[in-house]
Amino acid sequence: MRKLLPVFSFGYSIALLVLSLVTVKEIAGFPNQSDKVLHVLAHVILTGLWFLTLNQFYRKGINQAKTIALVVSILFGILIEVLQHTATQSREADFKDVIANILGALIAVLLINLIIKMKVKNY
Repeated sequence: MRKLLPVFSFGYSIALLVLSLVTVKEIAGFPNQSDKVLHVLAHVILTGLWFLTLNQFYRKGINQAKTIALVVSILFGILIEVLQHTATQSREADFKDVIANILGALIAVLLINLIIKMKVKNY
């Protein structure tokens, strides 16, 4: 499993990038701004995957892996918004999406801290 972590992380990152740049038609029945929940969830997963990859595969320390995963997730989210504005005609950059991406990355770090704390407590 450890050997596949970079494949999962890079694959998820590429899939997230592609899905963020392709044309998406409005889905009937979805409340306005409900995509923010998807942004949060996407960046919880992105940050978590990169944390695991950095910590388990690349053998970075826990704090270093958390910091790098957090920064990468935030910068990746900003890059996607910039690309939506500059490289597509069908997508728009949205500052609220950036906030949702940052929130997702921060939630991931909080969850990682909670899981680590629970692991230490059980030893």
